[in-house]
Amino acid sequence: MSTNPIKLYSVKEYFEIEKNSDIKHEFVYGEIFAMSGASERHNTIAFNLGGELYPQLKGTSCRGYISDMRTKVNDQLYYYPDVVVGCNIRLEIMDSLETLVNPILVVEVLSRSTAKFDRDTKFREYQQIDSLRYYLLVAQNEVNATLLTRQNDHSWTSINYSNLENIIELPLINSRLLMSDIYLNTSF
Repeated sequence: MSTNPIKLYSVKEYFEIEKNSDIKHEFVYGEIFAMSGASERHNTIAFNLGGELYPQLKGTSCRGYISDMRTKVNDQLYYYPDVVVGCNIRLEIMDSLETLVNPILVVEVLSRSTAKFDRDTKFREYQQIDSLRYYLLVAQNEVNATLLTRQNDHSWTSINYSNLENIIELPLINSRLLMSDIYLNTSF
């Protein structure tokens, strides 16, 4: 039985592909994965989150980005979070492409197909980023969000929100997210 080996790419090859592509790709330890489109509900939630964060970050050293800011986890791992916030932004530039290297908040909007991966694998990987303090997982098929917060001893705490009246507090970036605003214009 013949198997086709997986082609592994160098980081340099990845950035060459990204530079010349109309679609974005994530780079995971030599493998390149094309990013597929997201559902209307997924996009609405991500847009709502960005919209809520924008006025709260305005005038600070922090900036937020929605889905198109490549974020470096380590030298072999680059993702595109649904929403990402960095403070005192540091960008790595390779082949004229910018990559955020110091996120403080990463948000992933969960779909049925990605939820387990985002909760487990991605969370373990994102923990490698020294600047990361908040990892927020937001369900798109129900009112549910989980905020994981890095403590001073580098352990993580978890708070779940499942009510539209709940408020997610992000004191390190002086932000508050109302669940009703996150889920505005969505229906289940």
